Amino acid sequence: MDKGRKIVRICLLTMIVAAVLTGICYYYGNSSSQQDNSEGTLVKWEEEKSDGC
Repeated sequence: MDKGRKIVRICLLTMIVAAVLTGICYYYGNSSSQQDNSEGTLVKWEEEKSDGC
């Protein structure tokens, strides 16, 4: 039983490290190719309209 838990922990740790490394590669890969900082965001920029007061 103890050997099984050790194998499960090693597999989970390996998966977490792989996910973190993939995320880092994805982040740096996309940040260098973006031309506009707002590209890919879901928030639209709205300007304030004044009534002249």
